[in-house]
Amino acid sequence: MSVSLYRKYRPQNFASVVGQKSAVDILSRSIERNRVGHAYLFSGSRGCGKTSVARIFAKALNCLSPEGFEPCGKCRNCLDITAGDSLDVIEIDGASNNGVENIRGLKENVTLAPFNSRYKIYIIDEVHMLSQGAFNALLKTLEEPPEHVIFIMATTEPHKVPVTIRSRCQHIPFRSITPDDIFSRLEYVCQSENINAEPEALREISRQSEGALRDALSLLEQATAAGDVTLERVEAIFGAGSRPAFERWIKSLRENPETAYKGLKEMFDAGASSVRVFEEMFTLVRDLWLVSKWKSIADSLNLSEQDKNFLLAEAQNWKPSKLNALLNIILKILTQARSGIRNDILLGMFILAVEGDSQPVQNETIRSDTPVARSVPVPQTERSSPQPEPVISAPVQVEEDKALKEELLNISRGKNIMIYCAMFDARPFRRGEGIVIDMQHVYCFEVMRLDRNSAELAEIFADYGNVILRYGTNEYQCQKIFEAAPESLSTKTNEQKPSARQKINPFIAEFIASDSDMPVQESSGQSSTDRPDSETSKTKQAPSIFSELLQNLRGMGLKPEVVLLKHSEADESSLKAEEQDDNDDDEHDDD
Repeated sequence: MSVSLYRKYRPQNFASVVGQKSAVDILSRSIERNRVGHAYLFSGSRGCGKTSVARIFAKALNCLSPEGFEPCGKCRNCLDITAGDSLDVIEIDGASNNGVENIRGLKENVTLAPFNSRYKIYIIDEVHMLSQGAFNALLKTLEEPPEHVIFIMATTEPHKVPVTIRSRCQHIPFRSITPDDIFSRLEYVCQSENINAEPEALREISRQSEGALRDALSLLEQATAAGDVTLERVEAIFGAGSRPAFERWIKSLRENPETAYKGLKEMFDAGASSVRVFEEMFTLVRDLWLVSKWKSIADSLNLSEQDKNFLLAEAQNWKPSKLNALLNIILKILTQARSGIRNDILLGMFILAVEGDSQPVQNETIRSDTPVARSVPVPQTERSSPQPEPVISAPVQVEEDKALKEELLNISRGKNIMIYCAMFDARPFRRGEGIVIDMQHVYCFEVMRLDRNSAELAEIFADYGNVILRYGTNEYQCQKIFEAAPESLSTKTNEQKPSARQKINPFIAEFIASDSDMPVQESSGQSSTDRPDSETSKTKQAPSIFSELLQNLRGMGLKPEVVLLKHSEADESSLKAEEQDDNDDDEHDDD
Protein backbone atom coordinates (compact mmCIF):
# COMPACT_ATOMS: atom_id res chain seq x y z
CA MET A 1 0.00 0.00 0.00
CA SER A 2 1.38 3.38 -1.01
CA VAL A 3 1.86 6.16 1.51
CA SER A 4 -0.36 9.23 1.19
CA LEU A 5 1.28 12.38 -0.11
CA TYR A 6 0.54 14.38 3.04
CA ARG A 7 2.32 11.71 5.12
CA LYS A 8 5.17 11.23 2.67
CA TYR A 9 5.89 14.96 2.47
CA ARG A 10 5.35 15.79 6.12
CA PRO A 11 8.15 18.21 7.16
CA GLN A 12 10.96 16.58 9.14
CA ASN A 13 12.87 19.70 10.22
CA PHE A 14 12.16 23.35 10.86
CA ALA A 15 13.48 24.42 7.46
CA SER A 16 10.82 22.40 5.60
CA VAL A 17 7.87 23.86 7.54
CA VAL A 18 5.70 25.94 5.20
CA GLY A 19 4.09 29.24 6.17
CA GLN A 20 4.84 29.23 9.94
CA LYS A 21 7.91 31.42 10.21
CA SER A 22 6.85 33.10 13.47
CA ALA A 23 6.22 29.83 15.33
CA VAL A 24 9.43 28.28 14.01
CA ASP A 25 11.51 31.28 15.10
CA ILE A 26 10.16 31.13 18.67
CA LEU A 27 10.87 27.41 19.07
CA SER A 28 14.27 27.43 17.37
CA ARG A 29 15.54 30.36 19.44
CA SER A 30 14.34 28.75 22.68
CA ILE A 31 16.43 25.69 21.77
CA GLU A 32 19.52 27.75 20.91
CA ARG A 33 19.33 29.73 24.15
CA ASN A 34 18.40 26.68 26.25
CA ARG A 35 15.23 28.39 27.50
CA VAL A 36 12.74 25.64 26.81
CA GLY A 37 9.41 25.89 28.65
CA HIS A 38 7.68 23.04 30.42
CA ALA A 39 4.34 23.39 28.54
CA TYR A 40 3.31 24.71 25.10
CA LEU A 41 -0.08 25.27 23.49
CA PHE A 42 -0.18 25.21 19.68
CA SER A 43 -3.39 26.62 18.20
CA GLY A 44 -4.44 27.05 14.59
CA SER A 45 -6.74 25.84 11.82
CA ARG A 46 -6.64 22.27 10.52
CA GLY A 47 -3.72 21.20 8.34
CA CYS A 48 -1.47 24.13 9.19
CA GLY A 49 1.32 22.00 10.77
CA LYS A 50 0.73 21.98 14.53
CA THR A 51 1.40 18.27 15.12
CA SER A 52 4.26 18.19 12.60
CA VAL A 53 6.04 21.09 14.35
CA ALA A 54 5.45 19.38 17.72
CA ARG A 55 7.25 16.26 16.45
CA ILE A 56 10.10 18.31 14.99
CA PHE A 57 10.43 20.16 18.31
CA ALA A 58 10.54 16.82 20.17
CA LYS A 59 13.23 15.49 17.82
CA ALA A 60 15.30 18.66 18.21
CA LEU A 61 15.17 18.35 22.03
CA ASN A 62 16.07 14.63 22.13
CA CYS A 63 18.43 14.45 19.12
CA LEU A 64 21.77 12.79 19.95
CA SER A 65 23.74 14.89 17.44
CA PRO A 66 21.77 18.06 16.70
CA GLU A 67 22.87 20.51 14.01
CA GLY A 68 22.32 23.75 15.85
CA PHE A 69 18.59 23.89 16.54
CA GLU A 70 17.81 21.40 13.77
CA PRO A 71 17.56 17.65 14.47
CA CYS A 72 19.92 15.47 12.49
CA GLY A 73 17.18 13.06 11.41
CA LYS A 74 19.62 10.13 11.39
CA CYS A 75 20.22 9.18 15.01
CA ARG A 76 18.27 6.48 16.83
CA ASN A 77 16.03 8.95 18.68
CA CYS A 78 15.14 10.90 15.52
CA LEU A 79 14.31 7.74 13.60
CA ASP A 80 12.17 6.38 16.44
CA ILE A 81 10.23 9.63 16.80
CA THR A 82 9.67 9.81 13.04
CA ALA A 83 8.38 6.23 12.99
CA GLY A 84 6.26 6.78 16.11
CA ASP A 85 8.14 4.11 18.09
CA SER A 86 9.83 6.30 20.70
CA LEU A 87 9.05 5.44 24.32
CA ASP A 88 9.93 8.95 25.45
CA VAL A 89 7.64 10.85 23.03
CA ILE A 90 4.05 9.88 23.80
CA GLU A 91 1.26 11.13 21.52
CA ILE A 92 -2.22 11.19 23.04
CA ASP A 93 -5.45 11.75 21.13
CA GLY A 94 -7.50 14.06 23.32
CA ALA A 95 -10.72 13.22 21.48
CA SER A 96 -10.66 9.51 22.44
CA ASN A 97 -8.70 9.74 25.70
CA ASN A 98 -10.60 12.52 27.36
CA GLY A 99 -11.59 10.94 30.66
CA VAL A 100 -10.25 11.44 34.16
CA GLU A 101 -8.88 7.89 34.28
CA ASN A 102 -6.69 8.58 31.21
CA ILE A 103 -5.14 11.61 32.87
CA ARG A 104 -4.62 9.66 36.08
CA GLY A 105 -2.64 7.08 34.13
CA LEU A 106 -0.60 9.88 32.59
CA LYS A 107 0.16 11.33 36.04
CA GLU A 108 1.42 7.97 37.29
CA ASN A 109 3.93 7.69 34.42
CA VAL A 110 5.09 11.31 34.53
CA THR A 111 7.39 10.70 37.48
CA LEU A 112 9.26 7.93 35.62
CA ALA A 113 12.58 8.98 34.08
CA PRO A 114 12.98 8.84 30.27
CA PHE A 115 14.40 5.62 28.85
CA ASN A 116 17.14 6.83 26.49
CA SER A 117 16.38 10.52 25.87
CA ARG A 118 16.91 13.83 27.58
CA TYR A 119 13.21 14.67 27.92
CA LYS A 120 9.95 12.78 28.19
CA ILE A 121 7.56 14.68 25.93
CA TYR A 122 3.76 14.35 25.90
CA ILE A 123 2.01 15.55 22.72
CA ILE A 124 -1.75 15.91 23.37
CA ASP A 125 -3.65 16.49 20.13
CA GLU A 126 -7.14 18.07 20.14
CA VAL A 127 -6.68 18.97 23.78
CA HIS A 128 -9.92 20.99 23.84
CA MET A 129 -11.82 17.67 23.73
CA LEU A 130 -10.76 16.76 27.28
CA SER A 131 -13.51 16.77 29.87
CA GLN A 132 -13.62 19.28 32.69
CA GLY A 133 -12.62 16.59 35.14
CA ALA A 134 -9.63 15.64 32.98
CA PHE A 135 -8.52 19.27 32.82
CA ASN A 136 -8.77 19.52 36.60
CA ALA A 137 -6.73 16.33 37.02
CA LEU A 138 -4.06 17.65 34.64
CA LEU A 139 -3.87 21.10 36.19
CA LYS A 140 -1.44 20.48 39.07
CA THR A 141 0.86 18.25 37.02
CA LEU A 142 0.93 20.78 34.20
CA GLU A 143 1.83 23.58 36.57
CA GLU A 144 4.74 21.82 38.31
CA PRO A 145 5.91 18.85 36.23
CA PRO A 146 9.22 17.07 36.80
CA GLU A 147 12.26 18.69 35.17
CA HIS A 148 12.49 15.98 32.50
CA VAL A 149 8.83 16.33 31.31
CA ILE A 150 7.53 18.70 28.60
CA PHE A 151 3.88 19.02 27.51
CA ILE A 152 2.96 20.07 23.97
CA MET A 153 -0.78 20.51 23.41
CA ALA A 154 -2.39 21.19 20.04
CA THR A 155 -5.92 22.46 19.38
CA THR A 156 -8.04 24.03 16.67
CA GLU A 157 -10.27 25.79 19.23
CA PRO A 158 -8.12 27.44 21.91
CA HIS A 159 -11.11 29.29 23.41
CA LYS A 160 -12.44 25.92 24.63
CA VAL A 161 -9.29 25.30 26.68
CA PRO A 162 -9.79 26.55 30.26
CA VAL A 163 -7.96 29.73 31.16
CA THR A 164 -6.26 27.92 34.04
CA ILE A 165 -4.61 25.62 31.49
CA ARG A 166 -3.73 28.36 28.99
CA SER A 167 -2.11 30.50 31.67
CA ARG A 168 0.35 27.69 32.49
CA CYS A 169 1.47 27.28 28.85
CA GLN A 170 3.37 29.24 26.26
CA HIS A 171 0.66 29.88 23.66
CA ILE A 172 2.02 29.81 20.10
CA PRO A 173 -0.59 30.57 17.41
CA PHE A 174 -0.29 29.02 13.95
CA ARG A 175 -1.80 30.93 11.03
CA SER A 176 -3.45 29.58 7.89
CA ILE A 177 -1.02 28.97 5.04
CA THR A 178 -1.34 31.41 2.16
CA PRO A 179 -2.35 30.15 -1.33
CA ASP A 180 1.06 31.20 -2.69
CA ASP A 181 2.92 29.04 -0.14
CA ILE A 182 0.62 26.10 -0.83
CA PHE A 183 1.09 26.56 -4.59
CA SER A 184 4.90 26.49 -4.21
CA ARG A 185 4.71 23.34 -2.12
CA LEU A 186 2.42 21.63 -4.64
CA GLU A 187 4.83 22.46 -7.46
CA TYR A 188 7.67 20.91 -5.44
CA VAL A 189 5.66 17.74 -4.80
CA CYS A 190 4.70 17.45 -8.51
CA GLN A 191 8.34 17.76 -9.54
CA SER A 192 9.41 15.17 -6.96
CA GLU A 193 6.66 12.72 -8.03
CA ASN A 194 6.95 13.43 -11.80
CA ILE A 195 3.33 14.60 -11.98
CA ASN A 196 2.20 16.64 -14.98
CA ALA A 197 0.04 19.44 -13.62
CA GLU A 198 -1.31 22.65 -15.11
CA PRO A 199 -0.39 25.75 -13.08
CA GLU A 200 -4.03 26.91 -13.04
CA ALA A 201 -5.08 23.52 -11.69
CA LEU A 202 -2.57 23.78 -8.84
CA ARG A 203 -3.64 27.36 -8.24
CA GLU A 204 -7.26 26.26 -7.95
CA ILE A 205 -6.31 23.49 -5.49
CA SER A 206 -4.44 26.08 -3.42
CA ARG A 207 -7.52 28.30 -3.26
CA GLN A 208 -9.92 25.49 -2.42
CA SER A 209 -7.77 24.08 0.40
CA GLU A 210 -8.56 27.15 2.55
CA GLY A 211 -5.10 27.45 4.12
CA ALA A 212 -4.67 23.73 4.93
CA LEU A 213 -1.63 22.15 3.25
CA ARG A 214 -2.79 18.66 4.22
CA ASP A 215 -6.08 19.22 2.36
CA ALA A 216 -4.19 20.50 -0.67
CA LEU A 217 -1.99 17.40 -0.83
CA SER A 218 -5.04 15.14 -0.46
CA LEU A 219 -6.78 16.95 -3.35
CA LEU A 220 -3.65 16.69 -5.48
CA GLU A 221 -3.45 12.97 -4.82
CA GLN A 222 -7.13 12.61 -5.75
CA ALA A 223 -6.59 14.53 -9.01
CA THR A 224 -3.57 12.40 -9.99
CA ALA A 225 -5.56 9.17 -9.67
CA ALA A 226 -6.98 9.64 -13.20
CA GLY A 227 -3.80 10.93 -14.88
CA ASP A 228 -2.48 14.43 -15.43
CA VAL A 229 -3.74 17.21 -13.22
CA THR A 230 -5.81 19.57 -15.37
CA LEU A 231 -8.17 22.39 -14.51
CA GLU A 232 -11.10 20.48 -15.98
CA ARG A 233 -10.35 17.49 -13.76
CA VAL A 234 -9.98 19.68 -10.70
CA GLU A 235 -13.34 21.36 -11.45
CA ALA A 236 -14.92 17.92 -11.74
CA ILE A 237 -13.61 17.07 -8.25
CA PHE A 238 -15.06 20.23 -6.76
CA GLY A 239 -18.33 19.93 -8.69
CA ALA A 240 -17.57 22.98 -10.89
CA GLY A 241 -17.38 26.52 -9.54
CA SER A 242 -13.66 27.23 -9.92
CA ARG A 243 -12.17 30.72 -10.05
CA PRO A 244 -11.68 30.67 -13.85
CA ALA A 245 -15.29 29.49 -14.24
CA PHE A 246 -16.55 32.46 -12.25
CA GLU A 247 -14.31 34.82 -14.17
CA ARG A 248 -16.03 33.63 -17.33
CA TRP A 249 -19.39 33.91 -15.57
CA ILE A 250 -18.95 37.53 -14.46
CA LYS A 251 -17.92 38.49 -17.96
CA SER A 252 -20.97 36.83 -19.49
CA LEU A 253 -23.22 38.48 -16.88
CA ARG A 254 -22.16 41.82 -18.28
CA GLU A 255 -22.30 40.84 -21.95
CA ASN A 256 -25.06 38.21 -22.11
CA PRO A 257 -27.06 37.63 -18.90
CA GLU A 258 -28.95 34.69 -20.41
CA THR A 259 -25.71 32.78 -20.91
CA ALA A 260 -24.60 33.67 -17.39
CA TYR A 261 -27.73 32.23 -15.82
CA LYS A 262 -27.40 29.07 -17.86
CA GLY A 263 -23.80 28.71 -16.72
CA LEU A 264 -24.85 29.10 -13.10
CA LYS A 265 -27.49 26.42 -13.52
CA GLU A 266 -24.89 24.09 -15.02
CA MET A 267 -22.75 24.54 -11.92
CA PHE A 268 -25.64 23.45 -9.71
CA ASP A 269 -26.44 20.55 -12.03
CA ALA A 270 -22.82 19.39 -11.81
CA GLY A 271 -23.26 18.90 -8.06
CA ALA A 272 -21.64 22.08 -6.75
CA SER A 273 -22.57 23.11 -3.24
CA SER A 274 -24.79 26.19 -3.26
CA VAL A 275 -22.95 27.66 -0.28
CA ARG A 276 -19.55 27.23 -1.94
CA VAL A 277 -20.84 28.61 -5.27
CA PHE A 278 -22.07 31.84 -3.71
CA GLU A 279 -18.97 32.10 -1.51
CA GLU A 280 -16.73 31.92 -4.57
CA MET A 281 -19.00 34.35 -6.40
CA PHE A 282 -18.83 36.79 -3.49
CA THR A 283 -15.02 36.53 -3.37
CA LEU A 284 -14.64 37.32 -7.06
CA VAL A 285 -17.11 40.22 -7.04
CA ARG A 286 -15.45 41.58 -3.88
CA ASP A 287 -12.02 41.52 -5.56
CA LEU A 288 -13.49 43.16 -8.66
CA TRP A 289 -15.13 45.87 -6.54
CA LEU A 290 -11.87 46.59 -4.70
CA VAL A 291 -9.88 46.84 -7.93
CA SER A 292 -12.54 49.09 -9.49
CA LYS A 293 -12.03 51.56 -6.61
CA TRP A 294 -8.29 51.15 -6.04
CA LYS A 295 -6.21 49.54 -8.78
CA SER A 296 -3.10 49.27 -6.63
CA ILE A 297 -4.83 46.91 -4.22
CA ALA A 298 -4.61 44.05 -6.72
CA ASP A 299 -1.04 43.29 -5.58
CA SER A 300 -2.19 42.51 -2.02
CA LEU A 301 -4.96 40.03 -2.90
CA ASN A 302 -2.69 36.94 -3.14
CA LEU A 303 -3.69 36.25 -6.73
CA SER A 304 -1.84 34.89 -9.72
CA GLU A 305 -0.72 37.18 -12.52
CA GLN A 306 -3.51 35.86 -14.73
CA ASP A 307 -6.13 36.67 -12.08
CA LYS A 308 -4.69 40.15 -11.54
CA ASN A 309 -4.74 40.89 -15.27
CA PHE A 310 -8.35 39.74 -15.49
CA LEU A 311 -9.43 41.98 -12.59
CA LEU A 312 -7.65 45.03 -13.99
CA ALA A 313 -9.21 44.53 -17.42
CA GLU A 314 -12.73 43.65 -16.23
CA ALA A 315 -12.95 46.37 -13.56
CA GLN A 316 -12.96 49.03 -16.27
CA ASN A 317 -16.38 47.77 -17.45
CA TRP A 318 -18.12 47.96 -14.06
CA LYS A 319 -19.21 50.82 -11.85
CA PRO A 320 -18.37 50.42 -8.14
CA SER A 321 -21.99 51.15 -7.22
CA LYS A 322 -23.22 48.31 -9.44
CA LEU A 323 -20.70 45.86 -7.92
CA ASN A 324 -21.67 47.03 -4.44
CA ALA A 325 -25.34 46.27 -5.15
CA LEU A 326 -24.37 42.85 -6.56
CA LEU A 327 -22.38 42.09 -3.39
CA ASN A 328 -25.41 42.85 -1.23
CA ILE A 329 -27.58 40.55 -3.35
CA ILE A 330 -25.06 37.69 -3.15
CA LEU A 331 -24.76 38.16 0.61
CA LYS A 332 -28.53 37.82 1.08
CA ILE A 333 -28.70 34.74 -1.15
CA LEU A 334 -25.73 33.21 0.70
CA THR A 335 -27.61 33.58 3.97
CA GLN A 336 -30.59 31.78 2.42
CA ALA A 337 -28.31 29.04 1.03
CA ARG A 338 -26.97 28.27 4.50
CA SER A 339 -30.53 27.71 5.73
CA GLY A 340 -30.93 24.71 3.38
CA ILE A 341 -33.12 26.09 0.58
CA ARG A 342 -33.12 24.08 -2.66
CA ASN A 343 -30.70 25.06 -5.41
CA ASP A 344 -33.36 25.80 -8.04
CA ILE A 345 -35.17 28.14 -5.65
CA LEU A 346 -31.92 29.89 -4.78
CA LEU A 347 -31.16 30.34 -8.47
CA GLY A 348 -34.61 31.84 -9.05
CA MET A 349 -34.22 34.20 -6.08
CA PHE A 350 -30.82 35.30 -7.37
CA ILE A 351 -32.13 35.97 -10.89
CA LEU A 352 -35.09 37.95 -9.56
CA ALA A 353 -32.85 40.03 -7.31
CA VAL A 354 -30.30 40.80 -10.03
CA GLU A 355 -32.91 41.61 -12.68
CA GLY A 356 -34.98 43.67 -10.25
CA ASP A 357 -31.91 45.65 -9.23
CA SER A 358 -31.03 46.35 -12.86
CA GLN A 359 -34.44 47.91 -13.64
CA PRO A 360 -34.58 51.75 -13.43
CA VAL A 361 -36.61 53.10 -10.55
CA GLN A 362 -38.87 56.03 -11.50
CA ASN A 363 -40.30 58.67 -9.18
CA GLU A 364 -38.75 56.99 -6.19
CA THR A 365 -35.88 58.08 -4.00
CA ILE A 366 -34.30 55.41 -1.82
CA ARG A 367 -31.80 56.31 0.84
CA SER A 368 -28.92 54.02 1.66
CA ASP A 369 -30.14 53.57 5.23
CA THR A 370 -33.68 52.47 4.30
CA PRO A 371 -34.88 49.04 3.13
CA VAL A 372 -35.38 48.58 -0.60
CA ALA A 373 -39.08 48.29 -1.43
CA ARG A 374 -41.18 48.67 -4.55
CA SER A 375 -43.79 51.36 -3.85
CA VAL A 376 -47.17 51.87 -5.50
CA PRO A 377 -48.47 55.47 -5.67
CA VAL A 378 -51.76 55.98 -3.85
CA PRO A 379 -54.33 58.54 -5.12
CA GLN A 380 -54.83 61.62 -2.97
CA THR A 381 -58.46 60.68 -2.24
CA GLU A 382 -57.45 57.34 -0.82
CA ARG A 383 -54.56 58.81 1.09
CA SER A 384 -56.75 61.35 2.90
CA SER A 385 -59.31 58.78 4.04
CA PRO A 386 -58.68 56.72 7.16
CA GLN A 387 -56.93 53.42 6.44
CA PRO A 388 -56.52 50.64 8.98
CA GLU A 389 -53.39 49.34 7.24
CA PRO A 390 -50.15 51.14 6.25
CA VAL A 391 -50.35 53.03 3.00
CA ILE A 392 -47.35 52.49 0.69
CA SER A 393 -46.60 55.54 -1.40
CA ALA A 394 -43.65 57.06 -3.19
CA PRO A 395 -41.91 59.52 -0.88
CA VAL A 396 -41.14 63.00 -2.11
CA GLN A 397 -37.91 64.57 -0.99
CA VAL A 398 -38.73 67.86 0.75
CA GLU A 399 -36.91 70.05 3.20
CA GLU A 400 -37.73 69.89 6.88
CA ASP A 401 -40.23 72.49 8.10
CA LYS A 402 -38.40 73.71 11.19
CA ALA A 403 -41.19 76.07 12.24
CA LEU A 404 -43.73 73.24 12.03
CA LYS A 405 -41.45 70.98 14.04
CA GLU A 406 -41.16 73.60 16.78
CA GLU A 407 -44.95 73.94 16.90
CA LEU A 408 -45.45 70.19 17.18
CA LEU A 409 -42.86 69.97 19.94
CA ASN A 410 -44.62 72.69 21.90
CA ILE A 411 -47.99 70.95 21.49
CA SER A 412 -46.72 67.48 22.51
CA ARG A 413 -44.71 68.83 25.47
CA GLY A 414 -46.48 67.83 28.65
CA LYS A 415 -49.12 65.71 26.87
CA ASN A 416 -47.22 62.59 25.83
CA ILE A 417 -43.56 62.19 26.73
CA MET A 418 -43.07 59.36 24.19
CA ILE A 419 -44.41 61.42 21.28
CA TYR A 420 -42.44 64.45 22.48
CA CYS A 421 -39.18 62.45 22.44
CA ALA A 422 -39.94 60.89 19.05
CA MET A 423 -40.55 64.32 17.51
CA PHE A 424 -36.97 65.41 18.22
CA ASP A 425 -35.61 63.09 15.52
CA ALA A 426 -38.57 63.47 13.13
CA ARG A 427 -38.75 65.65 10.02
CA PRO A 428 -42.34 66.98 9.74
CA PHE A 429 -43.64 68.85 6.70
CA ARG A 430 -47.03 69.90 5.32
CA ARG A 431 -48.70 68.01 2.49
CA GLY A 432 -52.18 68.73 1.20
CA GLU A 433 -54.71 68.91 4.01
CA GLY A 434 -52.46 67.41 6.64
CA ILE A 435 -48.94 66.91 7.89
CA VAL A 436 -46.38 64.14 7.30
CA ILE A 437 -44.05 63.17 10.16
CA ASP A 438 -40.99 61.57 8.56
CA MET A 439 -39.31 59.23 11.07
CA GLN A 440 -35.57 58.71 10.69
CA HIS A 441 -35.44 55.35 12.51
CA VAL A 442 -37.61 52.31 11.90
CA TYR A 443 -37.97 51.69 15.65
CA CYS A 444 -39.60 55.09 16.21
CA PHE A 445 -41.85 54.50 13.20
CA GLU A 446 -43.06 51.11 14.47
CA VAL A 447 -43.65 52.42 17.99
CA MET A 448 -45.56 55.51 16.85
CA ARG A 449 -47.83 53.51 14.54
CA LEU A 450 -49.17 51.41 17.43
CA ASP A 451 -52.90 51.98 17.95
CA ARG A 452 -52.61 53.87 21.20
CA ASN A 453 -49.77 56.13 20.00
CA SER A 454 -51.21 56.79 16.52
CA ALA A 455 -54.58 57.67 18.07
CA GLU A 456 -52.84 60.05 20.46
CA LEU A 457 -50.99 61.65 17.53
CA ALA A 458 -54.24 62.17 15.64
CA GLU A 459 -55.79 63.67 18.78
CA ILE A 460 -53.13 66.16 19.84
CA PHE A 461 -52.35 67.27 16.27
CA ALA A 462 -56.01 67.38 15.18
CA ASP A 463 -55.79 71.09 14.25
CA TYR A 464 -53.36 70.22 11.44
CA GLY A 465 -55.72 67.84 9.61
CA ASN A 466 -54.61 64.34 8.65
CA VAL A 467 -51.50 63.05 10.45
CA ILE A 468 -49.35 60.62 8.43
CA LEU A 469 -46.30 58.76 9.74
CA ARG A 470 -43.58 57.89 7.24
CA TYR A 471 -40.36 55.87 7.20
CA GLY A 472 -38.63 55.40 3.86
CA THR A 473 -41.36 54.37 1.42
CA ASN A 474 -43.82 53.25 4.11
CA GLU A 475 -46.60 55.60 5.21
CA TYR A 476 -49.25 55.12 7.86
CA GLN A 477 -52.23 57.43 8.44
CA CYS A 478 -53.09 58.00 12.09
CA GLN A 479 -56.73 57.96 13.12
CA LYS A 480 -58.73 58.23 16.29
CA ILE A 481 -59.96 54.99 17.79
CA PHE A 482 -63.17 56.35 19.37
CA GLU A 483 -65.43 58.76 17.53
CA ALA A 484 -68.08 60.99 19.20
CA ALA A 485 -70.53 58.91 21.22
CA PRO A 486 -74.18 58.98 20.05
CA GLU A 487 -77.03 59.97 22.32
CA SER A 488 -77.63 57.90 25.42
CA LEU A 489 -80.07 55.02 25.47
CA SER A 490 -80.75 55.40 29.16
CA THR A 491 -84.36 56.31 29.96
CA LYS A 492 -85.34 59.35 31.98
CA THR A 493 -87.66 58.53 34.87
CA ASN A 494 -89.99 61.10 36.51
CA GLU A 495 -88.67 63.72 34.04
CA GLN A 496 -85.42 64.00 36.02
CA LYS A 497 -82.13 65.02 34.40
CA PRO A 498 -79.82 62.06 33.86
CA SER A 499 -76.74 62.03 36.03
CA ALA A 500 -73.21 61.65 34.71
CA ARG A 501 -73.27 57.91 35.43
CA GLN A 502 -76.48 57.51 33.44
CA LYS A 503 -75.02 58.93 30.21
CA ILE A 504 -74.25 55.47 28.88
CA ASN A 505 -72.88 54.76 25.42
CA PRO A 506 -74.97 52.04 23.71
CA PHE A 507 -71.82 50.00 23.11
CA ILE A 508 -69.91 50.64 26.36
CA ALA A 509 -71.26 50.62 29.91
CA GLU A 510 -69.03 52.52 32.25
CA PHE A 511 -69.58 51.07 35.67
CA ILE A 512 -67.47 51.80 38.72
CA ALA A 513 -68.03 48.95 41.14
CA SER A 514 -68.67 49.57 44.81
CA ASP A 515 -70.21 47.50 47.56
CA SER A 516 -73.24 49.76 47.84
CA ASP A 517 -73.98 49.68 44.09
CA MET A 518 -74.11 45.89 43.69
CA PRO A 519 -77.65 44.50 44.04
CA VAL A 520 -78.25 41.38 46.12
CA GLN A 521 -81.06 39.12 45.01
CA GLU A 522 -83.11 37.17 47.52
CA SER A 523 -82.90 33.41 47.47
CA SER A 524 -86.05 31.32 47.32
CA GLY A 525 -85.36 29.54 50.59
CA GLN A 526 -84.93 32.53 52.91
CA SER A 527 -87.03 35.60 53.43
CA SER A 528 -85.70 39.04 53.97
CA THR A 529 -86.92 39.10 57.58
CA ASP A 530 -84.74 36.08 58.48
CA ARG A 531 -81.54 37.81 57.30
CA PRO A 532 -79.24 40.04 59.28
CA ASP A 533 -79.86 43.76 59.24
CA SER A 534 -76.92 44.37 56.89
CA GLU A 535 -78.25 42.02 54.25
CA THR A 536 -81.79 43.35 54.58
CA SER A 537 -80.57 46.87 54.05
CA LYS A 538 -78.81 45.83 50.86
CA THR A 539 -81.94 44.24 49.38
CA LYS A 540 -84.01 47.37 50.08
CA GLN A 541 -81.66 49.62 48.13
CA ALA A 542 -82.82 51.07 44.81
CA PRO A 543 -81.69 49.20 41.75
CA SER A 544 -78.34 50.43 40.43
CA ILE A 545 -77.67 52.03 37.05
CA PHE A 546 -76.05 48.81 35.96
CA SER A 547 -79.21 46.76 36.64
CA GLU A 548 -81.38 49.40 34.91
CA LEU A 549 -79.20 49.14 31.83
CA LEU A 550 -79.61 45.37 31.74
CA GLN A 551 -83.40 45.68 32.10
CA ASN A 552 -83.58 48.22 29.25
CA LEU A 553 -81.53 46.01 26.96
CA ARG A 554 -83.60 42.93 27.79
CA GLY A 555 -86.77 44.94 27.12
CA MET A 556 -85.56 45.70 23.61
CA GLY A 557 -85.10 41.98 22.98
CA LEU A 558 -81.29 42.22 22.96
CA LYS A 559 -78.81 39.98 24.65
CA PRO A 560 -76.79 42.37 26.76
CA GLU A 561 -73.00 42.35 26.42
CA VAL A 562 -71.32 44.79 28.76
CA VAL A 563 -67.73 46.01 28.89
CA LEU A 564 -66.46 47.32 32.20
CA LEU A 565 -63.89 50.12 32.06
CA LYS A 566 -61.88 51.34 34.99
CA HIS A 567 -61.79 55.12 35.42
CA SER A 568 -58.70 56.95 36.52
CA GLU A 569 -58.80 59.15 39.62
CA ALA A 570 -59.15 62.27 37.45
CA ASP A 571 -62.14 60.82 35.63
CA GLU A 572 -63.76 59.77 38.91
CA SER A 573 -63.35 63.25 40.39
CA SER A 574 -64.85 64.84 37.26
CA LEU A 575 -67.84 62.48 37.46
CA LYS A 576 -68.43 63.37 41.09
CA ALA A 577 -68.23 67.09 40.28
CA GLU A 578 -70.75 66.67 37.48
CA GLU A 579 -73.14 64.77 39.75
CA GLN A 580 -72.83 67.52 42.33
CA ASP A 581 -73.76 70.10 39.69
CA ASP A 582 -76.80 67.99 38.74
CA ASN A 583 -77.92 67.81 42.36
CA ASP A 584 -77.54 71.57 42.75
CA ASP A 585 -79.68 72.14 39.65
CA ASP A 586 -82.37 69.80 41.03
CA GLU A 587 -82.47 71.69 44.35
CA HIS A 588 -82.72 75.00 42.48
CA ASP A 589 -85.68 73.66 40.47
CA ASP A 590 -87.44 72.58 43.69
CA ASP A 591 -87.07 76.08 45.07
